[in-house]
Amino acid sequence: MNTLTMKASIRKELWEFKNILTWVPVSLAVLIFVIPALNFFLNGVDTHALFIRLERLVDFQYSHSPEVEKIFFIGLISLFAPFLVLSTIVQLYYFLTCLYDERRDQSVLFWRSLPVSDSLTIMSKLVTGALVIPAIFFMVATLVLVTILIIAFIACIVFYVGYDISLWGMWISSSVISAVSIIWITLLPLAVWFLPLFAWLMLASMYAKKAPFLWAVLPIVALILVEALAVHYLDFSQPFIGKFLLDYFVFMPENVSTADVVTGINRFAPFQAIASKIDFSTAFISAILFYATYWLRVNKSES
Repeated sequence: MNTLTMKASIRKELWEFKNILTWVPVSLAVLIFVIPALNFFLNGVDTHALFIRLERLVDFQYSHSPEVEKIFFIGLISLFAPFLVLSTIVQLYYFLTCLYDERRDQSVLFWRSLPVSDSLTIMSKLVTGALVIPAIFFMVATLVLVTILIIAFIACIVFYVGYDISLWGMWISSSVISAVSIIWITLLPLAVWFLPLFAWLMLASMYAKKAPFLWAVLPIVALILVEALAVHYLDFSQPFIGKFLLDYFVFMPENVSTADVVTGINRFAPFQAIASKIDFSTAFISAILFYATYWLRVNKSES
């Protein structure tokens, strides 16, 4: 596979979706700063309560340093969570439209005239949607975190110099770099876990002549309804499709009991919980759906 061609294909995908990939994460980042700023200007700050809390933090940072690390990691997840939610929504939209739009406006005829194979085109769309898009959102979230840390660093200097309040122990206990690295590493198993969903959406995007969203949703709903009726009236033991989807996409207590983020037992809890969902069926179903998408792109008439 030509690396330069792959990079060019990914850049093409980003160019086509540049507005949504720019303004959605940036708008969320702005809101994170604007809302607290508005609260500050409208309600002000109770300085007496603030200094009482700071004095408690001074004692807490050294006597409960493991707890500081847990609290920081939970706060970090809370910061990245809205970016992850929006990223997932954008990913679903991207996979639903990435193959449909280029057939609707006939731009597929131009792109197919270039020396880029259909397999590489599908691969570039997969890499863009599964990895590059969430990486963009996480990059913005990381920049927000860096800005917050800079503000916190300046505040620590002010409190230390002006009021003799030392909060430097919070920095030592928080383990900023390792915590952010763990959040970023989770992107890979998350992408693999969602592979069957991404492949199904790409297949719907490739097949649909109109309304790819309905083509993606209605067959699944129809299968679940038919299976439910069969189980109810034909006395089948249990619904296979519904149970499979529920087991695969929904986290049960057994998936997270050994990796509880809230209690801080293991900071790799998100990674482990998502990885526990990945098995042979993930690769098998994804491969079938991606091949079907490839076959349709090669053989389907665009006229």
